Amino acid sequence: MTAMRTWFLVTLLALGLNAAGFPIGTYTSCAQGAHNPSGNNFLKVAGFQDGARLTLAQSGTTVTSTYVDQNGLAQSLSFYTTTDTLATIAEKGQVIPGFKSLCVLRPGSGAGYPANMTVTAGALAYHAGMVFLTLTGDLRSDAGACGTLSQSEASFWVICENRQGGAVPAVDAGPPPVAKLPAGRHSCSLQIETLDHIDGQNQYVAGGATGALNLTEDGAKVTAQYSGDSSLAGTLRFKAKTSTTAGAEAGQTLMAPCMGTGRPSRAAEMLPIAAASLTMIDSTLFMSFAGTMPGNSSCPGAQVAGSVICSK
Repeated sequence: MTAMRTWFLVTLLALGLNAAGFPIGTYTSCAQGAHNPSGNNFLKVAGFQDGARLTLAQSGTTVTSTYVDQNGLAQSLSFYTTTDTLATIAEKGQVIPGFKSLCVLRPGSGAGYPANMTVTAGALAYHAGMVFLTLTGDLRSDAGACGTLSQSEASFWVICENRQGGAVPAVDAGPPPVAKLPAGRHSCSLQIETLDHIDGQNQYVAGGATGALNLTEDGAKVTAQYSGDSSLAGTLRFKAKTSTTAGAEAGQTLMAPCMGTGRPSRAAEMLPIAAASLTMIDSTLFMSFAGTMPGNSSCPGAQVAGSVICSK
């Protein structure tokens, strides 16, 4: 009996020591986007969320995320940690609110209805002080006279920074993994959001179109080049954190125009990237990023965040 108790205690201690310590706490300064691949029935919306927050808590290997948007609507999900900087969705079928369908019975007449997402895959990735939440799933809405509307393979992303909750635990990097992200050229959609400050007022501008993302890999090194979209262009170098996630190297830039109303130029300008993450979940690849326009740009201090969303 004594030997059994000793074995049980040692096993518990080992499990505790092996549980990856994700950087929990509350993150603010959030941007989000919902993408519907068909463009029908469900709204594709994105933007910075004034007052939103993402709170992460951990018990053992389970990380619970609670995201509260600017309207006070809460979404909660459970993840399992796989490393100190990555957690994957704990169980398929978790349902979150916060989406909207559109019922149009005749031209010029439409009504919006609340919708939910049933999550099929998802990940939480931490890199350079930011948390990147990426989800794929099926949208569903009871849309009045239009009946039940549904859409498969939809996606949802959130980027938050400004962590509160003490010092970030030391990350055990370990040996670099070999990247197994889908190399080659991918057709993608972009959601890019700008929070600009003009004459003391905040301006929120959404943009993005379609383009191509070309990935090349060399061991743990990944290069991503986005082109064909006037809203964003350029190349980022990443280092693999797991076989399906990678974090951008420091000191890089992309090219993006200043989008605020009244800005003197719509030409592409350098956007220093504070953090970016590549994440592959199921058959969807996300390249999410955030940065701030420099002082010598046409929109100094404007915050920019977004995600390039690609499907196989």
